Amino acid sequence: MRLRSIRYFSSLKLKPQGNLQPTTTINDHQETILLYRALLRQCTYLPDSAARKYMWLHVRERFCAYQPNVRKHGQILRQRIKRKEPAQALKYARKALKYLQRSNDGHLPNLQGILNRTYGRVGKRSRQLIARLQPPETPVDNAAVAELSKPISQDPQGRKKVPQLSDEALALAKSQIRQDSSRFSGRLLKRIQPKVPAVNGWGRPFPERRRVNFIKKWYATTLARLMPPLPAPEWERLQGLSTGSIPWDGPVPRRKLGTTSAEESRDSFDRLAPSHLPHRLTSSTERAVDYGRHPETRTNPHELTPRLMRGMWSKVFLACPRLDWSLERKQWLVTWGHGGKKAALVLRPHKALPSELFDGIDDHGRIVPSHV
Repeated sequence: MRLRSIRYFSSLKLKPQGNLQPTTTINDHQETILLYRALLRQCTYLPDSAARKYMWLHVRERFCAYQPNVRKHGQILRQRIKRKEPAQALKYARKALKYLQRSNDGHLPNLQGILNRTYGRVGKRSRQLIARLQPPETPVDNAAVAELSKPISQDPQGRKKVPQLSDEALALAKSQIRQDSSRFSGRLLKRIQPKVPAVNGWGRPFPERRRVNFIKKWYATTLARLMPPLPAPEWERLQGLSTGSIPWDGPVPRRKLGTTSAEESRDSFDRLAPSHLPHRLTSSTERAVDYGRHPETRTNPHELTPRLMRGMWSKVFLACPRLDWSLERKQWLVTWGHGGKKAALVLRPHKALPSELFDGIDDHGRIVPSHV
């Protein structure tokens, strides 16, 4: 039966329907290389030198995390970190490429997000800066070793150990609560100490395990809402960029495609680039249609000027604290960023003002009562 079916299908002569031409396809490996090079190229066009360096390293680190294991003589030299599916990873890379393109085109929300990630207001670097404020897990001296080796029964109330804020984090939290909440979008601190209830819903003493979990949750939430301090050199550089004392270098000029002729470049691009790969759009109308919005209702991208960049840096600088140890007070001092340089409003009166304007008013600005 199987041999008969094979002969039957081999004897069929299929005729092509219509004018079908062979189409070029691209596999995941080639698309990954194209996306990787496009992402690195867009990182070099960012208007901030610190953002160019940070995003370039971030893209490289993300792609290296998905590389397969490298073995030599049965030993793993480089181990794969991420286990995400290739299709899902490529989808995330396409979205990141579109995000970088919009930032370089002058879309302010995207550019603000890049600057916030660069200076540690959100994202991975924010968690890395916050980790410096946490006490080390391993003991650093003999006193810390004795504290860890102390049995629970020696605790006056017989309670378990719970995480506590370090001196730097506590000073930062107290200062952040006193600041205006409009500086921090979605990272509002309410209290610096956990408010653990004494009894539960049934009027019984609060269980010890729930108390520990309650404090751990408060500790994690507080660290997630803290604005991490910037290092002193980076904080001073950002201050200079926001006030204009450090001049902006200007936008990075775009590099042209290095090909021999226009026809060869067009053929090579059609042969390698996939149709679904995001491309750079020039006009604002094309950008609006490509992003799924009506051209008339969509705001056009802004032109990157020194004044615009100072405003972008000022928004980031407002949420950037700085920690300094005071030898006189023996405590941590927190300094927050301020707004950009603004012209002071000075009211200069006219040289010759008619005296009739001040009739009936004394030297203190009070109205002199009229005697009838």
